[in-house]
Amino acid sequence: MMRRILSSATWIEYECGRIEQDTCYQQVAQHFAVPAREVAEAFSQARDSLQPNKAMVSFIHELKELSQGAVKMYAMSNISKEDYAFLSAKMANWSVFDRVFTSGHAGMRKPDLRFYRHVLKETKLAPEEAVFIDDQMANVLAAKSLGIESIVFDGNNNVAHTLRSLLDDPVKRGYEYLYRNAKCFESITNSGIVILENFARLLVLDTIQDRNLVNMEWNSKKTWNFFIGKPVLIPDPYFPDDLDTTALALTVLRPQPEVVTSVLDEMAEYVNSDGTIQTYFDRSKLRTDAVVSANVLACFYSFGRGQQLDRTLQLIHDVLLHRTYIQGTHYYSTPDCCLFFFGRLLHSSTDTHLQATLGALLEERMQERVGQDGSALDLAMRVLTCRSLGLSYDVDRRALLDLQCEDGGWEAGWMYKYGSTGVQVGNRGVTTAMAVKAIVSESSLGVR
Repeated sequence: MMRRILSSATWIEYECGRIEQDTCYQQVAQHFAVPAREVAEAFSQARDSLQPNKAMVSFIHELKELSQGAVKMYAMSNISKEDYAFLSAKMANWSVFDRVFTSGHAGMRKPDLRFYRHVLKETKLAPEEAVFIDDQMANVLAAKSLGIESIVFDGNNNVAHTLRSLLDDPVKRGYEYLYRNAKCFESITNSGIVILENFARLLVLDTIQDRNLVNMEWNSKKTWNFFIGKPVLIPDPYFPDDLDTTALALTVLRPQPEVVTSVLDEMAEYVNSDGTIQTYFDRSKLRTDAVVSANVLACFYSFGRGQQLDRTLQLIHDVLLHRTYIQGTHYYSTPDCCLFFFGRLLHSSTDTHLQATLGALLEERMQERVGQDGSALDLAMRVLTCRSLGLSYDVDRRALLDLQCEDGGWEAGWMYKYGSTGVQVGNRGVTTAMAVKAIVSESSLGVR
């Protein structure tokens, strides 16, 4: 009965201030065939039972304090003059709002678009400057139709998270997370085991280009190991250096030219006749992976020697052509991860043969990925690759923004895996570094 009354024409007239409370109750009683005193008593009890949402009030105070007054809060309520007078006297929490707009005083109610325009005019806000929150979908859709960012209230935590994402600078929060955790970017397995490893740290450095985040130097090394210190989850205490980490270290750390030449010469000895490249500097440990091959090839191209590995380039072309990356590879977990490193290869050089072989095909494959589900790492890698190709990626960028955590970072996502056991490995530093780069304003990037 109460719901039917609240949606009746009489109640709408009452909320818009066109009839007084007693008249409203009498007309409702007549229409629904109930005594007027029972209607009055039911609404009196309803008013008495109302309690403020203390958690949300506290959050609004927090937002206003953090913004140092820059964020203004306005209430826009379907409520009669009489009910508002009662509730404003009963609850002091209305003071959290900079101004309260009621249907009773405005003479119009949500979802009437005139009410929204009235509030925008009174607050001197453009639609794109406002955020609207309501628990009724009809009211949210009305606001959206005017170009107002709108949120359906579905619980304190969800709304608070969404508001922080909208009102805070997500890039600033991401950087703050990275610098709070500088030089401590530990990887973790899907079983909760912490791993200290070089590859993820090199990726953070490659992405952000700030050595204050990662303390890495080439020093006297010739080849690099995936692990820092003792191998983890490896039964054999011996674990050889690998071409994948070494290739990344060469391109990120850029040692002296004579070192580069020497290391590339040695790496070339591990290229197989079919173009695949062995993963380890150990001929007794024969492992190959398409992404490892792509990373080594990218290293060769970045130092002007990519033409030496033409069969490897054809191999990557065939992997893209036949989509053999769609379930990941031996060491790399997801298609977006694979495509990211193929994109990194494409942009390692302006070589015309490289561009002609991979460019158009990679664009096609990336267009197939846009809008697909994925972890924060998948989305960040996807956005970065799309951006480098000049493709649209707004839907994935928005999804990535929604995944930012309260501490400013993003969850790790699984980037690679142990080939023998399938144990997954991820790193929050890598995901956050890539996410920050992915969500930074694209207004000057010429996205088509």
